[in-house]
Amino acid sequence: MEIQSYRFGHIAIDGKAYSNDVKLVGETVLSDWFRSKGHLVKLEDVKDLLDTDADVCIFGTGAYGAMRVSEAVRSAFENRGVKVIIEKTKPACRTYNTLSKEGKKVVAGFHLTC
Repeated sequence: MEIQSYRFGHIAIDGKAYSNDVKLVGETVLSDWFRSKGHLVKLEDVKDLLDTDADVCIFGTGAYGAMRVSEAVRSAFENRGVKVIIEKTKPACRTYNTLSKEGKKVVAGFHLTC
């Protein structure tokens, strides 16, 4: 899977455009990612990402970095040996593409707006 482009409120993945937050799990795009606390990622928001054999989990925190990832989420991934990368969404998209091309098993959650 490849992210072709990102701009505020819009992401294109494998030729398909999305305008709501997304999660990437394997070769699947889960659109309309809703978080129970809005701009805070909690464990219940990422159970599907945790239940994978990923090497890396990337969080794109939005164009301006408004979304936060709870310490419980970070710890849950790290306790499973999964590296966690948290960046604003534009660089997070580049990181996702780079690591995927390197053959890493990557899961991700991208906040598309603020």
